[in-house]
Amino acid sequence: MNTDQWEHFYREICLDLGIDPESDFRSAQLLESIVGEKSDAGLIEKYRGNAFYVIGNGTNLTEALPLIGDGTTIVADSAVKTFMGTGRTPDLVVTDLDGGITSLRQAYRKGATMIVHAHGDNQERIVKYAKEFSGRMVGTTQNKPLEHIFNFFGFTDGDRGAYLADYLHAGEIYLVGFDFSIAVSKKNTDPERKLKKLKWAKILLEELAMERGKTLENGPLIPL
Repeated sequence: MNTDQWEHFYREICLDLGIDPESDFRSAQLLESIVGEKSDAGLIEKYRGNAFYVIGNGTNLTEALPLIGDGTTIVADSAVKTFMGTGRTPDLVVTDLDGGITSLRQAYRKGATMIVHAHGDNQERIVKYAKEFSGRMVGTTQNKPLEHIFNFFGFTDGDRGAYLADYLHAGEIYLVGFDFSIAVSKKNTDPERKLKKLKWAKILLEELAMERGKTLENGPLIPL
């Protein structure tokens, strides 16, 4: 994925979901105003070239967790509680701060680096919570990157995690607990909108798989 390709996907996603790109950009500016240079992409360089396990919150997550091997773990925020129930701490947590804040705080206290995403709908949560994680954080956007806010590509927490692994030149990427047939909706979310997001997550992961010479499969552990 390059910037021109991403901008094409981003325009299509915005049209499909009624997203205001300017609102996304303002959210990134807000996050940068709060965390500034404490958003440091250098924090994740130590993982460059590793094998990565990207953990989502699909309906098959429980059966998938025992399949995780040695490597760097990137966990979507909605899967953090379940993942930490195995006794492990994520290396990286990809979050737009709408997962369980208690679990996010627990992961952070235990050493996880937080990949905090800014988009138009989470500005209130950025104001409320972002500073808590600013000691070990990388801020991200789906719009134009800023000096301290980065765009590694991707749209939902899960596919952003996979694109982050690819940015870090992952030797291997394994998707864990990704189910593209059923959308797991959080409380007070629109199921139809969730299905659209799942559709785009799959499209973006198919693109990434193709770029890596793979075909996106189904199952509890999916190699990319």
